Amino acid sequence: KAFDTLSQITSYAATQLATQYHTHTFSILIIHNRAHLIRWDREGDIVTNAFNYLHEPYLANFFYHF
Repeated sequence: KAFDTLSQITSYAATQLATQYHTHTFSILIIHNRAHLIRWDREGDIVTNAFNYLHEPYLANFFYHF
């Protein structure tokens, strides 16, 4: 199931980068009370360590700045 999720979000990011003129895009993967921020570009991805978005301000800061 985890591999299916990884394949699906990779497909979404690849499709978005292929059909729109962007150098990069962001995704947020939320599983229960944990989240990962993912930055995609044409070379690959960069994934943050999981964080508890209910207790850490990272997700709110991300939305504020982007």
